[in-house]
Amino acid sequence: MKSIAIMNKKKLLNILGKKDLLEINTKNSLVRNLSNENLIETDLIELISSLVNHNIWQLIKEITWEAEIKAWDLYIVGGVVRDLFLVNKNKKILTQDIDLVVDGNNSSLNIGAGIEIAQTIKQRHPEAKLVVHYDFKTASLSWNEDKRYGSIQIDIATSRTEIYPYPAANPKVQLASIKQDLSRRDFTINALAIKLTSPERGKLLDLFMGLLDLKKAQIKVLHPNSFIEDPTRIYRAVRFAIRLNFNIEANTIQYIYDATKNEIYDKIKSEISILPSLTIRLKNELRSILGTNCWRASLELLSYFGALNYLHPKLTLNNKVLWQMRYAVRFIKYVNPHYKIVQWLLILEILLSSIPQKERNFVATNLQLPSESIKRLSEIQNINKKINQRLSSYCKISDKVKLLNKFNNVELILVAAQSKKEIRSLIWQYFTRFSKISSPLSGHDLKKMGYLPGPKYKKVLSILLDKTLDREIRTRKEAEVIVQQIMARRLD
Repeated sequence: MKSIAIMNKKKLLNILGKKDLLEINTKNSLVRNLSNENLIETDLIELISSLVNHNIWQLIKEITWEAEIKAWDLYIVGGVVRDLFLVNKNKKILTQDIDLVVDGNNSSLNIGAGIEIAQTIKQRHPEAKLVVHYDFKTASLSWNEDKRYGSIQIDIATSRTEIYPYPAANPKVQLASIKQDLSRRDFTINALAIKLTSPERGKLLDLFMGLLDLKKAQIKVLHPNSFIEDPTRIYRAVRFAIRLNFNIEANTIQYIYDATKNEIYDKIKSEISILPSLTIRLKNELRSILGTNCWRASLELLSYFGALNYLHPKLTLNNKVLWQMRYAVRFIKYVNPHYKIVQWLLILEILLSSIPQKERNFVATNLQLPSESIKRLSEIQNINKKINQRLSSYCKISDKVKLLNKFNNVELILVAAQSKKEIRSLIWQYFTRFSKISSPLSGHDLKKMGYLPGPKYKKVLSILLDKTLDREIRTRKEAEVIVQQIMARRLD
C-alpha cells in the first residue's frame, strides 16, 4: 500500500502509513485510461448503466424522463461520478447515496425543480419515503431494504449557489445554473457531473479539473476560504484522503492551517444560536469517520491539523486516549453483534471523556448526541469510581456479577478502557463468561420437583445462579440438593 505523503514531515508519514488505511487499487481503474478529450457521450451513459445496479439505473432513467418532459437539464453529480472513474470495470458501484441536480429555474410550483420531480416520483412509488427541504430547494427519496432497490437514498436538488453570512453558518441558498452549483462543492473530485438528459446526454462537466486530480490521487479544494466558510470540510478532506488513499494538495493544506488558526470556534462560541449549525455537521462527519476501520488514522490527522478544536478548544488526542479507543474497538469486535454497540458513538464518547466533566454536556448537547450518551458522559466518572472500588473489595464472583449487572454494556466497556488491567480482565470475563452462565435448574424443574410456582421461584433461582458462579454448585444433582435445603427452611 502506498502511504499518503501529505507533507514532508515524519510524523505525518507515520500517521498515514497505517495498515488500517483502505487501499484503493487504481491500477485497472477507469481514470487511468480516460482524459477529457476522449470522454464521448455514449461512453459515460454506458459506463453508468454498466456499473450501477440495474433496478436503480431504471429508477434514475425514470427521474430523467420526468426532467425531459419539463425541458429541464438533469445531472448526476458528486461521489457516484467520482467513483465511476475509480472502480474496476468489472465491479459494480455499491452506493447507498445518489445525488442528482436539476438545472430548471422555471419550476411551475415555485418550490424548486428538484422538489417538484421528487414529489412526482413519490406518487408513483408510494413505498418511498419523501423528505423535503424547502429552504434548500432539495428533496430526498429513500427506500429501506426494498426488494428492488435495497436500501438507498436519492437526493434531487435544484441547482443553486450558497452564500455563508458568517464563518460556519448555514448557507443562504439562491437558484443558479449547474456551473454555479458545481462551484460551491467542496473538492474538485466531487465537482464532477454527468448530464443525463438530452441534448448532450452523457457529457462530463469538469470545470475544475477534477479528473486530473483523480489521476493525481489528490484532494484539492475549490477556493481558499472554503474551510473558513465551513470547517467541516476539513473533516471531509481528511476522510476522503484516508479512505481513498489520496494526497492532500499543498495549497489545500495551507488553507486548512489558515482556518484552524483563525480561531473560528472562539468567535462563534459566544453566539450560541450559531453553534448548532456547525456542530450538527461535525457530528455527521464524525459518524462517517469513526464508523470505519480508518478511524485512527483520520483522528490522528485531524488532531495534527488542530481540527479537533472545533469540538472543544482544549480537546487533544494523546496516546492514552488513543489506547482506550483501540481497546474499546477490539472489545466490541469480540462481543458484537450480540450486544449491538455502535462503534462511532463509543469512540466519540471516549474522546469527549478527555475534556473537563463540566464541559462535556455542552459539547454533547450541541452535537445532538442521543440522550443516553449525554447522560453517560456526565456520569461515567462516578460510575468508573464506583465499579473500581467495589470490584476490588468483593471476593465472590457472584457479588462482582451483581454489581456489573447494574450497568449497561457501553458503560462497562468505557470503564474497562479507562481502568487498570485487573478491572479490565474482570469486565472482559463478565462479557465472555459470567454473563453466559445460568442456573442449572429452571422454574419448570422446580415445578417437576413438586414445588408450587410463586415468588419463591425467583429467589431460589437467584441463589442457584450465585452458587453456580461461585463454583459451589457444579452438577444438576448438587443444585437439587440445595433447592431441597432452601425449601426445607421455608424461605420467605
